Amino acid sequence: MKTSTIFAICGIICGLLSAMLGLTGKPWQAGLFGLAAGIWCIATLIMDRRDGDDD
Repeated sequence: MKTSTIFAICGIICGLLSAMLGLTGKPWQAGLFGLAAGIWCIATLIMDRRDGDDD
């Protein structure tokens, strides 16, 4: 599995967890996981643009 795929999965998980925490009324935890999701998405874009064979 490529590293960028793993990064994308982590970003999706952090985004879903952020939404769950936001709906349960924990705003600062939701914000932290939202920030983590954004960082994972940026890392995914960087890894994907590198076009390396990182299987």
